[in-house]
Amino acid sequence: MRLDGIQIGRAVAALSVLYFHSWLALVRFPENAAYPIAPLAKFGELGVDLFFAISGFVICMIATKKTFSPIEFLTKRVLRIYPLWLFCLATFAILAAIWRGWQNYETPTYFLYSATLLPTKELPFYGIGWTLQHEMAFYALVTILFPLVRLPGVIVALIASFALREYGPWYVSKLAAFHLEFAAGILAYILWPKLRWMGSLLPIAVGLITLCALFYYLSRLWVAPALFLTIVGFANLKTGPLTQWLVRTGDQSYSIYLIHPIIFWGCSAVTSKMVTHVPLWSLEPIRFACIFLVVFVSRITWKMIERPSIHLGSRLARRWSAEAEAAPA
Repeated sequence: MRLDGIQIGRAVAALSVLYFHSWLALVRFPENAAYPIAPLAKFGELGVDLFFAISGFVICMIATKKTFSPIEFLTKRVLRIYPLWLFCLATFAILAAIWRGWQNYETPTYFLYSATLLPTKELPFYGIGWTLQHEMAFYALVTILFPLVRLPGVIVALIASFALREYGPWYVSKLAAFHLEFAAGILAYILWPKLRWMGSLLPIAVGLITLCALFYYLSRLWVAPALFLTIVGFANLKTGPLTQWLVRTGDQSYSIYLIHPIIFWGCSAVTSKMVTHVPLWSLEPIRFACIFLVVFVSRITWKMIERPSIHLGSRLARRWSAEAEAAPA
């Protein structure tokens, strides 16, 4: 089952993070020359939290199928995440080596370790990949726990790990920091059939406004309810021809997320080192030109890397299922 409303939620999350990070392309300009869209410039980073909650919802859609198999599930997730991640990691490493040289911490060993998406105390070699470390840990948790304790048990495990995160080793503490976001998405999936009467606009509006209003609170306990409402709203959202561009943007949201720092940094490098004079009035046009370039390039990587990887994962899963069924008892 595919919900176009959830894809629109992914688009909102990706475009929010994209705009929030657009300052990376503009670092050569004086700060007072910018005219940013204030809500996105201030709260756009919350798109990451929305991504995590959406992952919780979407993974439930997969895990609750009658044909669910832990090995097939994890195989699909690996082929969904790693090909584009390795491509972007390698691209960043090559461009960094050519343009500015590797920093002291950017060693070949750290590059290879970062490629695994295992937890790192600091940011991985390509910093944006820190969120993927959380995603892969969540997938592993679902693979292990869902067959044993089903969705309610996974929620309990996520909440417990968040509550006890300060008592474990550093990697547990780090990975558990966003477990309430994943739990909010799972709970939204469980209760969504009973909440369709709420419609879409009200829960989305209340959820997003509440999420931004609670942004400065230290406790993430208050973020999860806002995300829960937001996800329910997107799941209820009815789409039509006018919203298909947002659905397509949601399809390529992973590409947008991984590729945008490379393009932003590249733009900053060009404007600072290869252009002798760039007028101040060009700041906002450059910002939006970079945003459109990210979306354009992401469409290409979606078609050339993401979609083939997804299809490969599905083919392997079907083959293994057929072999398992054909094997003698």
